[in-house]
Amino acid sequence: MSTNSLQGLGLSSDKPFLPRVNSMTASNLPLGDEGLTRNASSPSIASSSFSNFAKKAKAGRSKYHNLGHPGRHNSFSRSSNAFEIPVFFKRLLRPPTLDFETAMWEIFYLIIQPKRVYKSLYYHKQTKNRWARDDPSFVLLLTFFITISAVAWGLVYSPGALSILKLIGYMVVVDFLVTGIVIASIGWVLANCIFKNRHLVSASGVSDITSPFTDDSALEWPYCFDVHCNSYLVVWLCLYLIQFILLPLLTLSNWFSTLIGNTLYLFSLSYYFVITFYGYNALPFLSRTELILLPIPVLCVLWLVLTLLGFNVAAYLSDVYFN
Repeated sequence: MSTNSLQGLGLSSDKPFLPRVNSMTASNLPLGDEGLTRNASSPSIASSSFSNFAKKAKAGRSKYHNLGHPGRHNSFSRSSNAFEIPVFFKRLLRPPTLDFETAMWEIFYLIIQPKRVYKSLYYHKQTKNRWARDDPSFVLLLTFFITISAVAWGLVYSPGALSILKLIGYMVVVDFLVTGIVIASIGWVLANCIFKNRHLVSASGVSDITSPFTDDSALEWPYCFDVHCNSYLVVWLCLYLIQFILLPLLTLSNWFSTLIGNTLYLFSLSYYFVITFYGYNALPFLSRTELILLPIPVLCVLWLVLTLLGFNVAAYLSDVYFN
């Protein structure tokens, strides 16, 4: 092929398979689109487009990387403990946002099947990226139940408006809230200092760095208070409701009444620790949570000693409350 023919085709004479540089102009491009022609003849625009594409790709990789570590760039990195309680109280001022249906479901299954309630924690963690409730409906319902029980106890055993108000304050504020704050604080310290795994290992024996429940997961204090509220439900059922019905029998001066009263207290307190154990054991980054069950053998020994000695716990505490 002659040199003129190669030049007519836009090919170099020394390298006939490569086009000449000066032939790669907008006029020789087969496309008639002005945008494509302009981009092809403007290396600065092409470079800018490539730079934007690289930035988007980098942002996408960063977003994908953060999915494996949800605690890295989320509410936990902003100190979740500082934000959870205000959100909890804000919903108190917005009644339409309260989910009493879910709270009633939790109350029902905490009595008959408490493990089922804690299985929903993983869904809650994945959707809201927190272990604790952000809905105060459960606490409101439990406080309402305790208040109604206090009014009933007051009307029967300590009539009078002032006495009933004092009883409500003692049962709700002291027995439930203040005691719960103390127990939740102890549980929070134990969970973060003793129970927490420093190296979460998957079933294959390799550190599970892509799990959202790895060691950088933070155990919020409100979750510990939630565990107390869940456990206190059984205490309310046994000692505020059933004991109220059986109190005329439990205060009789005989060994059978002592046995029934002490057994009722043993069951309620033991079940409190069992549900508390379920609450902490459900967290995948905690271990040795079976230590929470250690008070149960102590309670059993105490129950045996007090029953053999004829000491009626139900009669004694009712006397302390009302006399």
